Parts: sequence; C-alpha cells; structure tokens
Amino acid sequence: SEAFVQMELLTATTNSWLNLPAHRHWLALQGQRLLEFAKASRIDNGFADLDNRGRPDLAGGALTIQTARMTHSFALACLQGIPGSAAMVDHGLRALHGPLRDSRHGGWYAGERAKPSSRKQAYLHAFVALAASSAVAAGRPDAAALLDDAVQILERHFWCEEEQAFLESYAQDWSDLERYRGGNSNMHGVEACLALADVCNDAKWLDRALAISERMIHQHAAAAGYLPVE
Repeated sequence: SEAFVQMELLTATTNSWLNLPAHRHWLALQGQRLLEFAKASRIDNGFADLDNRGRPDLAGGALTIQTARMTHSFALACLQGIPGSAAMVDHGLRALHGPLRDSRHGGWYAGERAKPSSRKQAYLHAFVALAASSAVAAGRPDAAALLDDAVQILERHFWCEEEQAFLESYAQDWSDLERYRGGNSNMHGVEACLALADVCNDAKWLDRALAISERMIHQHAAAAGYLPVE
C-alpha cells in the first residue's frame, strides 16, 4: 500500500549512513575546519576574499558580500556554541552598520572601495538580510537594528508586489532600475525570505518565497523544459 511504501522510505532515510554518529562527527569537524580557514578573511572594515593559500586580499579591501556571508556563517557557529564565533559576528555587524553601508542613500555598497558606478544588487542585499537574521537568532547586540534596516531596503526598493519577485539592481542613488530579472538573485531572495519568516515571525515572507519559487520553477523553468536560464 501507499502507506507501507512511505514507511519504507522513512525507515530507509532514518537508517541512512547520513545519520550515522560517525558521519555527523565528520561533518562537524569539516565545518570547524572551514571556520578556522575563514577566520583569515577578517580585516579592519569587514571580511575580504581569500586567495588559494588562505591569505586575505588586502588590495580589494572589505567586500559586502563576503562580510555578509561570514557574518551569517559565524552566527551559525555561534548558535552551536563554538568559541570565538560571537566576536566574528560582531565584527561583521560593525562593518555592515558602518563603512559598508551607504549612509546617504541607504542600502549597502559592494565594498569599502566600491566605484561610484557599481550598482546596488538584490543579490547582495539578500545576503545582508540573511546575515542580520542569523545574527538576531544568535542573540548578538545591534543585530536587530541591522535587520530592521535590511528589511526596509528590501521592502522599499527590491520587492515587487506586481511581479511577485525581487527586482535586480539600481544605481547607487536608487535610480536607473535594471530591466533584467535575475534567477540567481531571486534564489538567494528565497533563502533570505525563509530566514526573515523565521526570525520576524511574519508569514508574508513565506508567501513571497513561495511566489518566487512558483514563478522561477513552474513558469520560467517549465517553459524551457525545466532548464532554467542562469
């Protein structure tokens, strides 16, 4: 019967090697190894790219995308009780509150040395919202203020109720809206929406995540034989 098949699948999943204590231990060790490697990306004004030898790119300076990603990653480590993680989260929050934020127009620069021609992308701002959500979940000071700021930017500039998707990018002063709609930025938008729904306890973010998924998969991907562009 269908119920029997479902029970068999559940049993197989439960008994999978993926759930073995030894495998879980290996995963934990790999995660800690990656965190140790990532610590080197911390520089004065946030987090930078690392080269193949794990050295920070000081010439490129602090990047907002890496700062947001590292803040999110170390917030997850903080939630696991890994020593030293809280200080890394707080460093990221200071950078996102300070040198990486556009205090004139709102939102975030691509990096501390971003050119005036660089654009404000939904992709990057979704990561800032994700980082803020994770930092709030980890109970870090000042995380709630960053979350409020990120939510306001997403609501005011990026979420399009008519299209039920995130818009792609603007010039730094929020002029010159790009006509293109990105699958990648909306994919990370879904990730941010799920985090916001959890941390903000607001179901509208779940509705938005579902709306994006419906559009990207059941419309665009379906029309291309389930080979989505981008």
